[in-house]
Amino acid sequence: MQTAYLENFSLWLIDAVTKEVADSHRELVDTPNEENSHEFLRLLEIKVDELQGRFSDDRNCCPDFLDYTLTEFDNYARQTLRKNIDIRLTSNSLHVSDGLADKLMLLLFSILRSKGEYTNYTGLIFTGFGEDEIYPSLIPVNVSMVVNDKLRYYIDEGRTATISDLNGGAVCPFAQTDVIDTILSGIDPALDDIYLSNFNALFSKYNDLILSAIGEGSPELAAQIRALDTQRIVAEYGQMNQRIKRENYIQPLMNAVSTLAKEDLAEMAESLIYLTYLKRRITFAEESVGGPVDVAVISKGDGFIWIKRKHYFKPELNQYFFDNYFNV
Repeated sequence: MQTAYLENFSLWLIDAVTKEVADSHRELVDTPNEENSHEFLRLLEIKVDELQGRFSDDRNCCPDFLDYTLTEFDNYARQTLRKNIDIRLTSNSLHVSDGLADKLMLLLFSILRSKGEYTNYTGLIFTGFGEDEIYPSLIPVNVSMVVNDKLRYYIDEGRTATISDLNGGAVCPFAQTDVIDTILSGIDPALDDIYLSNFNALFSKYNDLILSAIGEGSPELAAQIRALDTQRIVAEYGQMNQRIKRENYIQPLMNAVSTLAKEDLAEMAESLIYLTYLKRRITFAEESVGGPVDVAVISKGDGFIWIKRKHYFKPELNQYFFDNYFNV
C-alpha cells in the first residue's frame, strides 16, 4: 500500500511539473524534434530547481521525517521514481539524465517531508480542555500517506484556535466551509474571489485603454504607465475588503459568540451545519453534508455532554439489547 501511494504521488508530481512547462512553452511540444526535446528538458530542470527552493526549509518538516535522510529515501524510492520517469518522459522520447532524475528525487523527498496539503489527507480535530487550562483550545491535525513506515502528519498551525482573555470566541469550520464562511464574512468566498479577479482584469483593461489613447505621442509617459505595479493596488483593494469584513461582520459575530450561553452555542453550531446541508440540497450539489447532526458541548465544569446524538437503532424497539447488556 505504501508503494502504491508513492507511485501515484510521484506520477502526479511528474505530470504537474511537465504540464506547467508544456503550458508555458507550447511550441516545444507542438513541434517535437531532438532540439526541442533538449530545450524542454532544460526548462524542466529549471522548474524543478525553482520548486525545490520552496520546500528546503527544515522548520516546515513533518515530525516523523525530522531524522529521515535523503539517502534513506533514495534507497526506498529510486526504483519507483525511475519507473515513473520511464512511463511519463522516456516513453515520449525525453531522455532524462541522471542529474535531472536526482533533482526530481530531491523534490519528491522535500515535498513529502514538508507540511502541506499536497496529498489526500484525513483531518483530525482535537478540542477541549487540558488539566491546567482555564480556557478551551482546538488543534487540527492532518494525516496522510505513510512513506517507508513514517507517517506523514502535522498540526495545521494556521487553523488552531485558543480562547483567552484577549480572544473571547471563535467559530472554526472544517471540510465544506463555504456556507459558514458566508455567514461569518458576509459574502460567499467564491463570489469574493470573482470580485477580486474582475477588479484585476478591469484595472488591466483600464491601463490598456490609457496606453491606447496616448499612442505614440508620449513614449516616456507610456513607459511609466507600463511600469506601474498594478498588482500592489489589487492587493490593497483585497486588504480593504478584508478589513471591512472583519470590522462589520466577523468581529461583531465573534463578540456575540463569546457571550452566548452553552445551549445557545450548541444550537448555533447545529444551525450552521444544517444550513450547509440545506444549500447542498436545494442547489442539487453533492449532498455530502446532511442527515441528523451530532451536537456536544464541552465545558470545564461538566466535561463532555451530548446534546443530540444519533443511534444506529431505536432504543425503544430493542429493549432486549439493554437487558442483555446490563446482565453481562
